[in-house]
Amino acid sequence: MRRQNLTAIVLVVSGLAIAGCGSVYGLGGLSSSVSYNDTKWCVPGKLKRVLNRVADRYGPVTVHSTKRWWFENWRKGGARKSLHLKCKAVDFTVAGDPASVVAFLKSQPEVGGYSHYSSGHYHIDTGPRRTW
Repeated sequence: MRRQNLTAIVLVVSGLAIAGCGSVYGLGGLSSSVSYNDTKWCVPGKLKRVLNRVADRYGPVTVHSTKRWWFENWRKGGARKSLHLKCKAVDFTVAGDPASVVAFLKSQPEVGGYSHYSSGHYHIDTGPRRTW
């Protein structure tokens, strides 16, 4: 590829990211803002993609809980077979109308369980489709 063509592509992609168009097909995640207050390494790729879509739509996402060890899960009152124990669940916060965020999470095919807690946190996981 010629140098000037490559430069034009870089400028176009940079412009889309600056303009906040990171959700353009094939460019998802460029403008996303997902920060982790817990381990990022155990979040399944499909949940990372959902978090990026949430950030594209509602703004910055902060992940508060991913992997839990059994004692931490017990201390937090988590279910005995919580998917946090298997790196298959994420709790996060994001600004936005909770009903809209929950509806958006429900529409994501990668999300099994989903919930919004009174603390303001959202939960998503890769288990069977359910809420509680």
